[in-house]
Amino acid sequence: MKRTLRIAVQVELNRAHGRALLEGIAAEALGHDDWRLEMVEPRILLDPAAAARFDGLVVRVMDDATERALVRAGRPAVDTYGRTDGAALPFIRLDDAALAATAAEFFAGRRYRDFAYCGFPGLRFSEARGEAFARRVAGLGGRCAIYEGPPAARAKETAVRRERIDAVPDAASLRRWIRSLPRPCAVFCCNDLRAYQVLRACADEGVAVPREAAVLGADNDTTVCAFAKPPLSSIDTDPAALGRTAARMLAALLSGRSGEVPRATLHGPRGIVGRTSTDAWSGCSPRVSDALVFVQRHLGEGINASSLAAALGVSHTTLDKAFRTELGTSPQREIARLRRELACRLLLGTDRSAADVAAECGYATAQRFSRDFASAFGTPPAAWRSRHRGSGGVQARGAIGP
Repeated sequence: MKRTLRIAVQVELNRAHGRALLEGIAAEALGHDDWRLEMVEPRILLDPAAAARFDGLVVRVMDDATERALVRAGRPAVDTYGRTDGAALPFIRLDDAALAATAAEFFAGRRYRDFAYCGFPGLRFSEARGEAFARRVAGLGGRCAIYEGPPAARAKETAVRRERIDAVPDAASLRRWIRSLPRPCAVFCCNDLRAYQVLRACADEGVAVPREAAVLGADNDTTVCAFAKPPLSSIDTDPAALGRTAARMLAALLSGRSGEVPRATLHGPRGIVGRTSTDAWSGCSPRVSDALVFVQRHLGEGINASSLAAALGVSHTTLDKAFRTELGTSPQREIARLRRELACRLLLGTDRSAADVAAECGYATAQRFSRDFASAFGTPPAAWRSRHRGSGGVQARGAIGP
C-alpha cells in the first residue's frame, strides 16, 4: 500500500489567476492517488520545521525569508511566482516577454503608433512586462509612455495577496498620467485589476474608451472584465495549465527525477480575448474601424468583402472606397491579411494542427490555407512554424510578413 504524501499548496485566492492555478494543481493531482493536497497560509512557509512536515510543496515565493525557510526544510518544492531568475528553488512563471509581445503586436496590428504601459511600480512581474512592452513597441517603430507613479506608491511583492479592486492609493497620479497621454493611445496594463483602475481613471478624465484610449489587461479575469465599463479585453494567460505543469514538476521531484525539472520554466499566453475596450483601430474613421473590428471578430466564419458590407449595412462600393482612401487597400485584401496574421499567431503560439488553424481562421479547407500561406510567405505553414519557433520564439512574431 502506498504511503500518503502530504502536499502543501499556497496560492492567493483573492484573484482569478490564483484560483485557476489551484484548479490546475488539483486536476493534475487527481492522477496521483497517494497525494493529499493541503492548503497552507504564507506564514507557515516561514517555519522550516512546519514546511518539513510536508512531502512536497507548490507555493508562491515572494520574499527572501520564505525562500530560505523552504531551502532549510529540504523538501521538494516548486515555486509558481518566480521572483528572481536566480531563485534557489525550481520555478514556473508567466512569460512576461511573451505577454508584452502579444499586447504590442495586437495594438500595432491596429495601426497604433502611440502606446502606454501601466503597472504596479515595485512588483517584479509588472516591471518586467513594462520593460518588455517598451522594447517590443520600439522594435515595431512606436512610442511608449511608462507609468512611474509616486515613490510612496511602490508596492512590495507580497502586496498581491491583499489586492482590492477598489483600493487605488495612487488614483490622483493615475488620472494625471491618463491626461498626459497622446490620443489615440494603446494602453497595456500589467493585469486586469490595473486595467480596471485605468478604465475608471479614463472615465473620471473624460477619455473615451476605446476611441481615444484602447485598454488591454492580462489574466482574463472574467468577473473583472465584465464589471469594467466598457468590458475589458484581456490576454488569456491560462493559469490552470500553469498549475498542471507545476504539479507535474513536483511529481518528477518526488520521484527522484530532478534532472527532468529545469530551474526556470516560462508559461506563455494562450491569446487575446477581445471585448469592447479595444474595439477601435487608430487613425481610421468610425466606419472603417468598426469594419475592421467586425472582421477580426468573425474571421473564423469565412467572412468576405460582400458579407462584410452586408453586415455593416453599406454598399460594396462605399466600403471599398473607404478602405482604399484610409488604408490604401481593398476590403478583401485586408481580410486576407488579417486572416494570415491570425494564422501566424496561432502557428507560433499554439500546437494546433494546420487543419485546426485553417478552420479557426476561416479558410474553406486546409489545402486552401496551405496554398494561400505558401504564396504569401514562400513556405508551407509547418515549415514556417518550425523556422520561426527555432529562431527565437516570441521575437519571431515581429516578422509576420505581408
